[in-house]
Amino acid sequence: MAPLEPQKKVLVATEFLDSNHGDIACETCHGGNADAPDKSLAHEGLVLSPSLSDPEGTCGECHEEIAASAKNSLHVTLGPFANVLKSRAIQDKYKTINMGNERHCSQCHTGCGGCHVSRPASVGKGFVNGHLFKARSDLLNQCTACHGSRIGNEYLGKRGQGDIHAIKGNMVCVDCHKAEEMHATASKDLKGRYHLKEAARCTDCHKDLQRGEIRNHNIHIGKVQCQVCHSQTYTNCYSCHTGTDKKGLPYYTNQKDIESMKIGLAYEADVPAADFNFMLVRHIPIDPELFAHYEKGVFAKFDEVPSWKRASPHNIQRKTWQAATCNHCHGNRDLFLSNEDLLDYEIKANQKVVVSDIRVPAKVARSAKLEIDTSSVKSDWVVDAGWLNDSLGKENLVILDARTEEAYKKGHIKGAVLLDPMKSGKLRWPWETDTPQQLLEPEKIAKVFGEKGIAVDDHIVVYDDDAWKAAFLLSVLDYCGAKNISFLEGGIDTWRRNDYSMSTETPVTEPKTFEVDPRPQFIVDNQFVRKNLPSLDVLIVDIRTLDQSKKLTKHPRALSYGSIPGSVKFPVYGLYMDHAQLKPPQELLWVLKQRGITPDKTVVITCNTGAWAGAGFFIFRYLGYPDVRVHDAAWVGWEEFVRYPGCGY
Repeated sequence: MAPLEPQKKVLVATEFLDSNHGDIACETCHGGNADAPDKSLAHEGLVLSPSLSDPEGTCGECHEEIAASAKNSLHVTLGPFANVLKSRAIQDKYKTINMGNERHCSQCHTGCGGCHVSRPASVGKGFVNGHLFKARSDLLNQCTACHGSRIGNEYLGKRGQGDIHAIKGNMVCVDCHKAEEMHATASKDLKGRYHLKEAARCTDCHKDLQRGEIRNHNIHIGKVQCQVCHSQTYTNCYSCHTGTDKKGLPYYTNQKDIESMKIGLAYEADVPAADFNFMLVRHIPIDPELFAHYEKGVFAKFDEVPSWKRASPHNIQRKTWQAATCNHCHGNRDLFLSNEDLLDYEIKANQKVVVSDIRVPAKVARSAKLEIDTSSVKSDWVVDAGWLNDSLGKENLVILDARTEEAYKKGHIKGAVLLDPMKSGKLRWPWETDTPQQLLEPEKIAKVFGEKGIAVDDHIVVYDDDAWKAAFLLSVLDYCGAKNISFLEGGIDTWRRNDYSMSTETPVTEPKTFEVDPRPQFIVDNQFVRKNLPSLDVLIVDIRTLDQSKKLTKHPRALSYGSIPGSVKFPVYGLYMDHAQLKPPQELLWVLKQRGITPDKTVVITCNTGAWAGAGFFIFRYLGYPDVRVHDAAWVGWEEFVRYPGCGY
């Protein structure tokens, strides 16, 4: 997440002085010497995070009962981490386990202050609101500051469509994870967070489902975890590459991660309310060599604990693809964890999670059949790595790398030409101009393409590392009249995994003439959007992540938080998976239909500046939507336009 500005991190608001906490002298909690004549002496013995080092002596002065339990809560102790790590090791290795846990795993723990007054230490500290204490933790600066790469991204549409509780209910973390859970004492032998009896459960709000009007609830309760039917795909991490750098500082980097969904067997009978046979499972970041740089053979009992463990993704939707018809799950061997999903070293560890063929539910004879028209899908607009590898060197094949110059120089597909669409002035007007971020005139863009050795008739394949930049570039090529364009599914990540040829050399390209044939109908301005806000035939789709479209954050150049009135929220990452992977077109078409985004409407896609909108435009065109358009300059331009009608927008 973005760091706080230095002055904001330390600024104490004047409102704090009028609050209950403002009546308490600074040194009462933080120590130091208030009577000292200079700063250095005054700060001797200063405690930066008193609620972490001495919760009962600070917060406990007023919140005695809470402080007494919270000091042993999961947020403070991270107890299950050490317990699970030790369960894979013999006792002689516990010293190494404790050191590795302390240097790597335990860096994220926090005390009362990290949830009620400041950002946690692991994300740079700093006051969230001028030292004002808040009873409810801040979704962005506190909860997802730590739980961001997985939970926060899922919930806010930075992976997938986002969570229905955020989209419809405007709910934040503490609406479900209340104080009783956050402050609960976790016993030393607690096996994991799901064993905490105070943990939130779906049925805390959704009661009496088994006797309700929804038939599938009556059938599946007691058999499957709620999330099996109501989650989207989620990320599985395969290892934390831990180590120590030249200065002795500990570090870790995620190695392999895959967005997918797997159902496994529920094997922990002692988990409160785990009254189901099947559950979603996620690969956790563990491998036998996790702490090998400290000592070899630490995890001699690696097989004692599964590396595929229960998951509860925070990306809930009422209707999902796997539950759209019975046989998307029943009889779908690929959806259930099998030995083929396991790495060699983890096969034995996961046998109690693996679903054998005989346990996979049989197909349902009378399962509903979905009528999804895929006849308009432009299948040649997406190519895979195998096809591209076989096609290298073909005449009129142009490969464009849409990543940054730095990434390109580290290694790119052999023969690929760099064209970073986000580089200022390449395809859009720079910020300093009267029409910032609007597309350049087609003739100017065509000149850029020609200089890169691209002709309008070439087969142009574009790739990147996360999909949307490549898709944005493809949308501009489409706008300028390119006749044969393709997106490389899986991008550079899949190319590397297949061990195809890479290069660090910049290829020599001969300039060509790109005979521009612009399609102005693909672009709309603010006048068009405002005129069509009341129209039932025009749908504005806001493709930003939910933290932006739901007014939690804003683009640095935007005048205010917000979104265009009446726009449908559908984050761009609901159209693309991790590492530029794509879901099947029939699934995308079905999901879009559930949100009312159908091909019979004029679909106008908006975002912050037009780049994400372009990425969405490409997918809609690929799916065969006949009338889809990009809102040029989008929210940043809209705000200027609404406030100052005479501006360049």
